[in-house]
Amino acid sequence: MITRKRIALAASAAVLGGGLALGGAAGGATAAPAHQVEQAPAASCGYYSGNKLTKAGQTGTAAKKRIKEVQCLINVNTSYPRILNVDGKFGTKTYDAVVKVQQKAHISDDGQVGKNTWKKLRAGVWW
Repeated sequence: MITRKRIALAASAAVLGGGLALGGAAGGATAAPAHQVEQAPAASCGYYSGNKLTKAGQTGTAAKKRIKEVQCLINVNTSYPRILNVDGKFGTKTYDAVVKVQQKAHISDDGQVGKNTWKKLRAGVWW
């Protein structure tokens, strides 16, 4: 009966991403500490899923969605030390963050988000 409960608990935890592992008869199940549980990188924040050139000076609804996606991906998927406002404005802070991402990724650091920069932003935490 105890073994069935452990299996059910472990299966439930696996489905929910709790990271529980089955131990021996005396070991029991243990959960990984919350600070050690890694989350998968966000391939998209839900504002935009393409790779169209995005840069300072662009306006309009479509550009705002792309810029929000850039800002969110920098916040979520990099170790950039400043949190960007996800406001759809490609200002100095967003430009500086994009350049930093490009430098860390060893790609052209022109401050414009093209195909290569989109790919790196969606790849996850890599610095």
